[in-house]
Amino acid sequence: MDEGSEGAKLFDALRKANFPSLQPQRPWTNITSLPKSGHWQETSRITRKEVLYRPTPATEMQSIMEAGPFEDPLRSIQEREENLEDLILAVHETFIRLTEDEQWLYHMLVDVGLSLRFVAIILDIPKTTMARRRDELADKLRTSLLQQPAVQEYLNRDT
Repeated sequence: MDEGSEGAKLFDALRKANFPSLQPQRPWTNITSLPKSGHWQETSRITRKEVLYRPTPATEMQSIMEAGPFEDPLRSIQEREENLEDLILAVHETFIRLTEDEQWLYHMLVDVGLSLRFVAIILDIPKTTMARRRDELADKLRTSLLQQPAVQEYLNRDT
């Protein structure tokens, strides 16, 4: 990266500010879309879709209370996060093992959501080089995570 460019100055200032990672939103909202006719058979383009939004219940009791008659209750956040503390710690340890530049690249591409092309332009390096760095980072994360016993146990569990 050219030390005198405006992009370099911007990213250096952002790096020195040491902002905490943005927390991704939980993708556990339950959105279902059914045709007004109530079945998934062929419908005309004119048929409007009825969208039902139900937020994920926090506890198992709440999910049971919100379920309609003859309807299976949704899995609650409490059920989903049950016994995942070891897994969360394993992911955290893996992330801490990355170098500062790798953490920054992960943060820009995943948490912030910048495009690979944009980051490559700002850093003044070719897009293919940036793609190689991204792929190396993904491989490093994958191998490091697969070495963690908690991750291996989670992947080999009976479903």
